[in-house]
Amino acid sequence: MDASAFAQFVADVTEWTKSVAPSIPFSREEYAGRLARLRQAMAEDGINTLLLSSPEAQCWLHGLSLRWYKAQSPREWRPLTCTAVSTDSDTFIQFEGMEHAEMLRRTSVAEDIRLLPRYRRDDMPGFIIGELAAEGWLSGNVGVEMYSHVPNAAVAGLLRAGMEAKGATVVDGTGTARRVRRRKSPAEIACIEKAAEICDAGILHLTEVLQPGMTELEAWSAMTSAMARAGGEHAAIHEVAVVGLVGSGHSISGRRVVQKGDFLDVDPCGVYNRYHANRNMVFYLGEPPEAAVELMKVLAGAYDVIREVGKVGTPVKDLNEALRDYYVEQDVWHLNSQYWVGGYELGISFPPDWVGEWHFTVNSDNEPGLIEDGMVTNFESVVGLGILDTIVYQESGTRTLSKIPHQITAIPC
Repeated sequence: MDASAFAQFVADVTEWTKSVAPSIPFSREEYAGRLARLRQAMAEDGINTLLLSSPEAQCWLHGLSLRWYKAQSPREWRPLTCTAVSTDSDTFIQFEGMEHAEMLRRTSVAEDIRLLPRYRRDDMPGFIIGELAAEGWLSGNVGVEMYSHVPNAAVAGLLRAGMEAKGATVVDGTGTARRVRRRKSPAEIACIEKAAEICDAGILHLTEVLQPGMTELEAWSAMTSAMARAGGEHAAIHEVAVVGLVGSGHSISGRRVVQKGDFLDVDPCGVYNRYHANRNMVFYLGEPPEAAVELMKVLAGAYDVIREVGKVGTPVKDLNEALRDYYVEQDVWHLNSQYWVGGYELGISFPPDWVGEWHFTVNSDNEPGLIEDGMVTNFESVVGLGILDTIVYQESGTRTLSKIPHQITAIPC
């Protein structure tokens, strides 16, 4: 076969690839509103230019969704997929390599896209600095997401030194980038509600198929496969299924065989358009101990406290106090010394983490701030056993998202 046939095939494949319709979760109006809010937050914080390097921030602002951000790649492949935003411009600049041009077309509403040539990956910092300097975006305070894992410390150092050499004052913009994501729009909450349905679908399927003799990995596979069939995406953290309770929740599912008399704890997030909703389930193979059943009822009661007290406008410290009083009244608070009881923000997440910036800890007397309309967190009611669920705080009321009862699920053996 001559080379012209190969060339024609490559051309045909390229055209076919470009014919695949974009899959962008939100309207351009929604994204424009986010840009306006971000620029306002930048002005409030005295940041003239902000470089967004975390996958979450870029996805929130314009939809970009990738599975590879070069975080742990060869040192010559400098990880700097990033978005530059200026308080003086109603447009933003997206920097990326040529290899992701198609992914930008499919997932992002970015219009000003500047691509590093394919074989200049080691020059990404210089490319970005040159482009920003030409735009006049390196004067005043330039914020970077210092708490993002992308770029790594070495590349972040190169970028900072280069921008400072151009006259910029580099400051931490992590708080600015994350603060604007804390209050979710109705469209975002709809995604989280769908994610909760997906999470429930996985847990309910596992309830039907779990039996002695399965390994943790087989239980995990059954649960995650059901979530995928319900329209779910992979979660930012491994959706664990693990034998045991205390101290085992951050394990990785393995080849342990689940047997009669075992507790199996599963802790997945359902994911929809990268928005996460968290729910766990404690399974017991056989008839669970009476003390465990009664303790779970106590832990479940904390959600009634949240729905009643955790209303929009309530000081966070008041919610903490009400929850602590509840656990004390139930005579279990003294048992929690080795457990964390509280909640953290949920929303857009990419590996390696779904734990958001905003959080509250029940044993804290000095938690600042108020419950805000549009916030979404999980809550972990944990004393020996644990219940995790997703909470939405709105003017219309505070609610949990999972439809599965807060109780131990017994698996007949």
